[in-house]
Amino acid sequence: MRISTLLKTVIMGVAALSLFAAMPARAEWQRAETEHFIIYGDVSERTLRTYATKIERFDALLRTYYPIESDVQIPKLEIYLADGARDMRRILPGGSNSIAGFYSADAGRIYTVTNISNPEALSTLFHEYAHHFMFQMSAEAYPSWFVEGFAEYYSTVVMEPEKIEVGREDRGRMLMFTQLGSNEWAPLADVLKWRISRSGRARIFDYYAQAWALTHYLMSSPERQRMLSQYLNAVIRGGDPIAAMQAATGRTPDELQSDLRRYFLGRITYYTPQIDIPMPEVATSTLAPDEGPLIWFDLRLDDTPVVVSPDNDPDDPRSAERRAQMAREAAEHRAELITDALAAAARRPGQRMAMLVAARAHRLNGDPAAGLAALEPLLSDTSTDADALRIAAALLMDQARAETDSGNAPSRRRLAMSYLGQAMELKPLDFRIYLGLNDTRRGQTAYPTANDISTLEVATALAPQADESRLRLAEAYMSRSLWSEAKTMLDPVANAPHPGADRVRARSMLATIASATGGVAAVDEAPAATP
Repeated sequence: MRISTLLKTVIMGVAALSLFAAMPARAEWQRAETEHFIIYGDVSERTLRTYATKIERFDALLRTYYPIESDVQIPKLEIYLADGARDMRRILPGGSNSIAGFYSADAGRIYTVTNISNPEALSTLFHEYAHHFMFQMSAEAYPSWFVEGFAEYYSTVVMEPEKIEVGREDRGRMLMFTQLGSNEWAPLADVLKWRISRSGRARIFDYYAQAWALTHYLMSSPERQRMLSQYLNAVIRGGDPIAAMQAATGRTPDELQSDLRRYFLGRITYYTPQIDIPMPEVATSTLAPDEGPLIWFDLRLDDTPVVVSPDNDPDDPRSAERRAQMAREAAEHRAELITDALAAAARRPGQRMAMLVAARAHRLNGDPAAGLAALEPLLSDTSTDADALRIAAALLMDQARAETDSGNAPSRRRLAMSYLGQAMELKPLDFRIYLGLNDTRRGQTAYPTANDISTLEVATALAPQADESRLRLAEAYMSRSLWSEAKTMLDPVANAPHPGADRVRARSMLATIASATGGVAAVDEAPAATP
């Protein structure tokens, strides 16, 4: 699952964060690197190599069918191996013990966590990476059901040295089709329109199961694959999802629903691709002693927004009182994160990771001066620490925005730009550096210039999965009346299956574009209430 900032805040705000300090690391943290991934884990080297090999070969399989064309070098995805409920509570305090993993893509970081103690660990990793891959392979806004269906379809890939199988059944999803009567399925016409909703209009199990089923059916033969391609092209061009499906398949939604039931009551199709996917090269190393014990803090601090935006999701059925209570709880546990992170950093004085952790904890605490002081040993005109330079620039911009003396703000802004320039030379594939450069320019005279737009285009090319990159670039395009370009950026965000503030913001911006261009803003039709 892809977890939004708000959802992560809610989950993380359920339990005390002292778990981080209470439990020592078991062993040395290991790092494995392949062509497209960097994998971390407090696990055996054998386990690390196994996951690195499987995910790299899975990537090769996807690229065989869906070649990625990009004008920039694609950054490697970070994967963190959590070993059981203890590790999962460190990254998602209060989360369910059944969580097999998650994927996070926001302005702070893009990564995935996999709970290797869960039997669904590998299929969850494949599912989440399929989402990441889909955003990288295409700028198109696919229908919500296909976004989830594509990930579900490829999550069951069997990736062994001696065999590869694509399209294997998901036993949990199959239960819906073999044990439930068809009258208990959600109407297919609704599935074609639905996004997952907090209001309960779409039962999540139904949504995933039927999205997987429809994808599997349409991938089951060359003829149906052509139907799927025709349908996707029509919807991407703005066609009605129900009419487009009927035109592509020649079947009404009810007829197609019956076809699906017959298909899953019979023998479903899976493939054994006759392709050679070699075993990848995997380079392993041991992390510095100060890094491993702070890994989960490192992730959590990047994920926690400095400024929490209100979530005005119209699909959210929670009362104002409940929202206020959740906000109070989130604030309390945010304070605990700051306290625990600073304490963990203080136990490791003079160590690089401790400095980075302390700086971000001070930033969350609204004390950028203390954050800069923590980073001071890592900062200079000749610094080679891109992360320290990027974090320092963010702290300087916090100071510039809060500056009461208008004469001091420009100098802080210039120093931030200088640090980011250094960081970009050192780590040119880090999209956060380009967003940082954008932060130094927003609100300035003549913003956005052509160079500002170019900077955001690089950020988005490096991280098309991050909603913030797309939203900022769309905003810049809109200020120049580049309506079509802005819509291309916004459509995938507005079409996301899961609810959240970014989806609401994207749909609001699309409505503005429609108004400016004489178009009609798309409005979801609520399906009939589930009995």
